[in-house]
Parts: sequence; C-alpha cells; structure tokens
Amino acid sequence: MQNSDIKEYILDLLSERNYGLTIEEVASFLEVNRSTASKYLAVMQAEGKVHVREVGKAKLHYERTSFGSDGAQPQY
Repeated sequence: MQNSDIKEYILDLLSERNYGLTIEEVASFLEVNRSTASKYLAVMQAEGKVHVREVGKAKLHYERTSFGSDGAQPQY
C-alpha cells in the first residue's frame, strides 16, 4: 500500500466512524504497529485533514470535514 493509499484509507475509516478512533484502533484496522499509525495521524493532523480531541489519556481522531466546511469543532 502506498503512502497516499494509507492516508485515504484512514480518512475512510474516520468518516465511517464519526465517534472518533484512537491510535490503537487505527493501527488495528491498518494492521500496522502503533507508532506507524501515530506517524500517519500526526502528518494528517498537520495537513489539516484530521482533528484530535483528548479525552483523559486517549486521543480521539476525527476526519476534519466531519466538523463542517468552516472547520468548527462539534459541541460535546
């Protein structure tokens, strides 16, 4: 799988699961180790494609477009 294919797959996962995914969950779906999944998510966050919300010790990752076109975060 190429780099762009992996990013597209991650975005598909996040859009299908709008409740957010942890790094461990993304790693499980990709069948890669946690550090690899973390790297992809960090790059995608820097690119503005992914939003991260900290809940206790966990970081939930969401597709940025799931917040609307203005990028506003959902109210919890």
